[in-house]
Amino acid sequence: MSGAETGYDLALPGTWWEIPVDDPSATDRAIDRIVGSAVGHRDEDAAARHELRTRFRLAATRARTAGASRLHLCREVVVGVPFPASLTVYRPPIPLAEHGGRAPLDQLEAVVEAAAEPDDATLETPAGRVLRRVRVVEAEEGTPEEGLTTLRVDYWLVPPSRRVLLLSFACGLPELRDGLVELFDLVVNTVSWSAPA
Repeated sequence: MSGAETGYDLALPGTWWEIPVDDPSATDRAIDRIVGSAVGHRDEDAAARHELRTRFRLAATRARTAGASRLHLCREVVVGVPFPASLTVYRPPIPLAEHGGRAPLDQLEAVVEAAAEPDDATLETPAGRVLRRVRVVEAEEGTPEEGLTTLRVDYWLVPPSRRVLLLSFACGLPELRDGLVELFDLVVNTVSWSAPA
């Protein structure tokens, strides 16, 4: 996925849908296309199409509101087995010094350390050092997901451009925490930097 227009490349296992989040009309077109492909167009499937559209639109709206640049929803990692995971990509406006002082990731760690979690870790990857944060999140009361628990794994990267890249994975199977973290680590290990367009 990605390329010169984003400044990075990465490989996602299985089948993932990409939903643009910066333009609501493009979001709706993409969701209609995805839902039609996933559910079909039979009259008896209208309720399933409506439910899927609603869920995808909610996810896209939340991503847009949070300042995301891309949203990917997983259809399956193993063929025929639905996998409730997402990847939301952010380019947070965190200024890093161009010259002198501490290394870029050290500067980034200083920015996010106020909210440090016990399971935070620094990984060595082909794209450089990565700050990983693992959390289990309970859905807020009154939201459509009330009562659900989600595993969230955030990866903070500093590309050569120094424009911070945040890859935020989420999955509704927190009981598979160790395996999911291992899977998402493998994806982050595929990240490589490409020249921006």
